[in-house]
Amino acid sequence: MDANNLFGKNAYFVDNTVEPCEITRLLNFGVQQMGLGILFLDENEKCVYANRHAFSLLHAEYSLDSVYKAFEDWMNKLGIERSSAAWTRLFENQERERLYKVRYRHLLDDNNKTIGHMYTIQNLSDIVENGSGEQYRLTHDDLTGLYNREGFAQAAQNKLKDATKPYLLLYSNIRDFKLFNQLFGLERGNDILINIADLMIQHVTDDDIYGRINGDHFALCMPKEDFTEKDFKKMVREITSKVTSKSYSLHMQIGVYEIKDPAMDITLMCDRAYMACKSIKKDGVCEIAWYSDEMLVNALLEKEILSSFDFAIINRQFGIYLQPQVYADGSLFGAEALARWIHPENGLIQPGVFIDVLERADLIYKLDRYIWELAALQLARWKDTERSEVAISVNVSPKDLYYLDIKKEFTELITRYKIDPRLLNIEITETAVTSDVNKCAKLILELQKAGFKVEIDDFGSGYSSLNMLKDINADVLKIDMGFLRKTENQTRARVILNYTIDMAHELGMSVVTEGVETKEQLEFLQDMGCTMFQGYYFDKPMPIEEFEEKYK
Repeated sequence: MDANNLFGKNAYFVDNTVEPCEITRLLNFGVQQMGLGILFLDENEKCVYANRHAFSLLHAEYSLDSVYKAFEDWMNKLGIERSSAAWTRLFENQERERLYKVRYRHLLDDNNKTIGHMYTIQNLSDIVENGSGEQYRLTHDDLTGLYNREGFAQAAQNKLKDATKPYLLLYSNIRDFKLFNQLFGLERGNDILINIADLMIQHVTDDDIYGRINGDHFALCMPKEDFTEKDFKKMVREITSKVTSKSYSLHMQIGVYEIKDPAMDITLMCDRAYMACKSIKKDGVCEIAWYSDEMLVNALLEKEILSSFDFAIINRQFGIYLQPQVYADGSLFGAEALARWIHPENGLIQPGVFIDVLERADLIYKLDRYIWELAALQLARWKDTERSEVAISVNVSPKDLYYLDIKKEFTELITRYKIDPRLLNIEITETAVTSDVNKCAKLILELQKAGFKVEIDDFGSGYSSLNMLKDINADVLKIDMGFLRKTENQTRARVILNYTIDMAHELGMSVVTEGVETKEQLEFLQDMGCTMFQGYYFDKPMPIEEFEEKYK
């Protein structure tokens, strides 16, 4: 028998010249000397191994049934689920309190099949015996055993108080970790956090203070002289490679705050490092951003926007600007409604200031719903006028699909304002569609049956655009001229654009080209068969009164 196959394909450390029974004896001896209580369960959750330390810690008789029963009784008394990844709790025996830290591992073979379960028990009773047990529980994280927010702040403050060299505070965030928990469950999410904590412990030095602040956020306070971005990224990639699988790739975002005032509250330092973290837009395995005072200004602006948003909605501070949609000769066929915040003190606030903030705060659906109603109201006002056939397009954000019943919202607007649904065009971004193609395909069909025209906005911005079109039957494809400006290979881009326009027409969709800024662009697009346009070459978004005056 090949000794390397004894423990699976990853056991590269096994010497093939040594007999398997000898390896088993050595491993058993090593486990007995580890200073940890260890329990192994088979796939049916029957205890099949316990080392001597486990019997000693749990004060159980020397049988597997008794030691596991003592362990189960303790878990049941604490109300802890068997699959909890880790916990630190008191174990009471013979009128003495013992503080034990327990970790659980779900054991899988190379084919991802369950082969058993493992618990390790660490004795931290010396902390209880010297009177600091309660303090330990208050300052340490149950899951990882690292400092929690309070413990990290206290330890970092003490370190900085006596520091003779400059320090940095690093704050990490795992991109889309909440989504991972929703897809794969909290158990696997916790397992990743424990792995990160274990790997952190292996890489830090005595000068470093580290902890899990909350959720998937970790913090590290370290000497500035020990930090280089290249080496740190290498370390993070090593960590992420150990917890990355076929179904999930870990992306770490690191915010760095250079500590100027060691007496500053550690919580404020964490906040500033986190601001840097949130500023990261790239999606690499490890991205690092340094804090700047500009970020603080942006954070204060964001806070002001969020605190005044509901008041602004109630007091009708938001309005719509209309950007004309025209034929090549400039004749009007429609307009796109774009949100503007008309602040009583700060004047006109451009969407670039508040849209991203509302999207991050999951509040964009409130604004979108408000803008839809303003557009419906405007169409009602245009009835029986020279603009009675002018359509208005409104945007549906990706998150609207999760927070709102889109069909219900729009059909209610049509009924309330007694307008023709074919004049209230619904723009859904390509990003929203590709996030759930089946759901969007069904929604688009329902909207079309109700009389609405559906437009796919920002087509070509994603990487699955063509694949999406085989399942989505929209009325209009909106292509942004940014498609050409964002590439260095203009020839290839023009060929793709030309075929996209032809394909849309073959599929029975109209094409509106956005972002047209020059006469040359207009002529180029006309040669490709485009007939409908939107962009600064014709007009910028404008207030309704100006729009009505200009397009009589």
